[in-house]
Amino acid sequence: MGSNELNERTKRVLNFIRENPGLSFNELSRRLGLAKGDLQYHIQRLEKQGLVTSKRSGLRKHYFPRGIFDEREKDILSLLSSENVRGIIMYIIANPGATQKELCSKLGLSPPTVNYYIGNLKELNLVRSIKDGKFVKYYFTGDVELFVKLIQNYHPSLFERWADRIVDIFMNLEEGV
Repeated sequence: MGSNELNERTKRVLNFIRENPGLSFNELSRRLGLAKGDLQYHIQRLEKQGLVTSKRSGLRKHYFPRGIFDEREKDILSLLSSENVRGIIMYIIANPGATQKELCSKLGLSPPTVNYYIGNLKELNLVRSIKDGKFVKYYFTGDVELFVKLIQNYHPSLFERWADRIVDIFMNLEEGV
């Protein structure tokens, strides 16, 4: 086999990354059912051939097909690889002005977990907070259409759960409400 040819398992990893951009190494290993050493071998081959690129986010590396996403989209997709973050963003989009207490109770998350993810979202200018009396209220400030497109394309099960509410949100945006 020539050095530019990919074996079946390497092709499988590449196709999975194309279909699920932004997943972390551990998530790829888990979802592909590959041992970490095995996955590392295939990812190194794909990176060496320029087919896959990675982006570090905190302690994790997230993987993307090369040349498809800009840096902002990579940042967003990296965040969206977390089910907790997807839930937080969808809840804030659907419920502008949500508080930490609401996010915790509705999503079953602890206050430190919500704070951690909100901090990441604020760094990317996707969420802003406004102090209202003794409460802090959160608002989504990102591009709702881009976010919904990324969710729809790469996390369709979440999109389906929120589809009715998303339609209402877009109707309100168009009406200027």
